[in-house]
Amino acid sequence: MHQKEPTWAEAKRQLGDQYFLDRLREFDKDNISDKTLKKVGTYTVKPDFDPEIVGTVSAAAKSLCLWVRAIEKYGKIYKIVKPKKERLEEALESLRMKQQILAEARAKLRELSEMIARLQREYDEKVAQKEELERRSRMLQLKLERAEALITGLSGEKERWEMTVERLDKEFDNLPGDCLIATGFVAYLGPFVSEYRESLMEDWFLEVCNESLPVTMDLSMKKFLLDDATLRDWNYMGLPDDNFSAENGIIVVRATRWPLAVDPQGQALIWISRLEEKNGIQVVDFGQPNYMKVMETCLSTGKPIIIQNVGEVLDPSIAPILEKAIVTIGTSKVIKFNDKMVSYHNDFHLYLTTKLGNPVYTPETLTKTTMVNFAVKEQGLTSQLLGIVVRKERPQLEQMKDTLVLSIAHNKKVLVDLENDLLRIMYESQVPLLENEELFITLQTSQRTSLEVKEALITSQVTEKEIDTARAAYVPVAVRASVLFFALNDLSRIDPMYQFSLDAYIDLFMYSIDRSPKAGELEDRINNLNEFHTYAVY
Repeated sequence: MHQKEPTWAEAKRQLGDQYFLDRLREFDKDNISDKTLKKVGTYTVKPDFDPEIVGTVSAAAKSLCLWVRAIEKYGKIYKIVKPKKERLEEALESLRMKQQILAEARAKLRELSEMIARLQREYDEKVAQKEELERRSRMLQLKLERAEALITGLSGEKERWEMTVERLDKEFDNLPGDCLIATGFVAYLGPFVSEYRESLMEDWFLEVCNESLPVTMDLSMKKFLLDDATLRDWNYMGLPDDNFSAENGIIVVRATRWPLAVDPQGQALIWISRLEEKNGIQVVDFGQPNYMKVMETCLSTGKPIIIQNVGEVLDPSIAPILEKAIVTIGTSKVIKFNDKMVSYHNDFHLYLTTKLGNPVYTPETLTKTTMVNFAVKEQGLTSQLLGIVVRKERPQLEQMKDTLVLSIAHNKKVLVDLENDLLRIMYESQVPLLENEELFITLQTSQRTSLEVKEALITSQVTEKEIDTARAAYVPVAVRASVLFFALNDLSRIDPMYQFSLDAYIDLFMYSIDRSPKAGELEDRINNLNEFHTYAVY
């Protein structure tokens, strides 16, 4: 194997070499020639070249024998493996080249992917910019349309609102004096008739002016403390349609002390009962057996209550209620009634009415209540009697009148509500007006509804005038009947025994309408009504 002569002398020389083992370890086993393998094979095939046999002679020789056999075997196998190994290396080299190409391709792919991602981002940004520009364009177009709609929609309101602002500024400046007059009116003028109220208020106006306090000289309590829609509702509920009765209604609902209505004809009782009907009002009097129990229930549940037919001396049991001697215990309110503490509801309302025409109450009673004079007035009674006679003679006409009154009141309320909604939205808007969707929906609805309501109002008011013209033909009957009632009423000044209730008089008036002679001509019919009723009264 070392290209030496295979002699014993050479063998001894090799074995004696101190580097022999190193040369064995460093032997180039991968490059053994076929010739050498063939020559070695001539020895290894011999039976006595067996490690076990050789080992019986020399352990060192046994190791050499094993090494030779191993080298021979390795050389033969290597001859077979080498081509495969070379092909493997070629394949590995090819793989490395392919992997390098793949890595380059992947790097290129990453580069392209990054470029595509960058382009996609740029594209998305451009698309987003385009969409944003389109959105802004649409929004600007919408704002232009809305601005035009807003200008068009509110242009008709500009002049009226400017006048309203001017009026409100003036009213605001006069508010201290107006409130002072109104407070005095509600607190002190309830017992007086119209003439005394007007006289006292004139004196108050002069006093306020002398104190240099701004005030509206032609101040009307009906306009200052009441709106038309509410007044129409009150009239429909039975409150007579005259200024005096409207003022009485204001005092009843505005006074801080419980109202005591001087109501000889029972009109206040009817009106208050209908006014509070939705709240479950109770009607009692001091002589009623369960009066105390009903009062306790109303105090606790917040239901309103009317004590009717009171005399000149009030039951002492209601003194704590009149004084509003309410005690707060924790979060609850209680009041002493019927010798015990009763829970008090904030919605509780007390109304007192008396049938006495000219009652005399003690100062103590007057300081605890707000007296309101509901004695019937000629204007209010005339209007009431006119409604009765027209309802009897021309029922369809009066029904149309009632329907129109309700319709006009409703339509006016709708207009006010629409305007208030529009102003509220404009005031409370948290976004620019042109971006407020609710505002323009309300504006469109308001314009459409306002136009319909205004047309309906014009039609209703024209129809109302026509109806009033037709009803006016019966005014002489109502005036005559009203004069006759007050003539009867004044008889009590001669002798107190002459007492006539309005309900009984109205029954007599309706009897006269039913029994009086009919006539083909309206003028003759009116004469018949007046003559028959005058005779019936006297």
